Amino acid sequence: MKAYKHEEEETWKMARELAWDVYSITNQGAFEGDHRVRNSVRRASFAVMANVAEGVERGGTQEFVRYLSRAKDEIEELSQQLVQAQENRFINSATLVRLESSLESLGCMISGLMTSINQEFINIDSLIVSYKSI
Repeated sequence: MKAYKHEEEETWKMARELAWDVYSITNQGAFEGDHRVRNSVRRASFAVMANVAEGVERGGTQEFVRYLSRAKDEIEELSQQLVQAQENRFINSATLVRLESSLESLGCMISGLMTSINQEFINIDSLIVSYKSI
């Protein structure tokens, strides 16, 4: 797997934008009065970004995929929290739709990255097997 920093990873950049968007949204309205809900939503949004970063920095293919999987889990958690926030009037429907669109795009990007990494891993194993059989 190629070596690079998490700041270079497009998935991390997108997760960072989402986290700061969520942070901004939770600085206003009903979130100001319910710190438990605000902190829970923020934690999930920043956990997506953190898991991508940690996976990149670990350097191992399998570990990277494991952390990307965790990031996808956090996306699902955040999505559910945002639905609850909308149902409890913490955010409006338009904000929910915009954030869900960002979450869906990010989830697709992470899935694509996982597929790419797994394919790279399979190709490396194939080369090793072919080399050993010669």
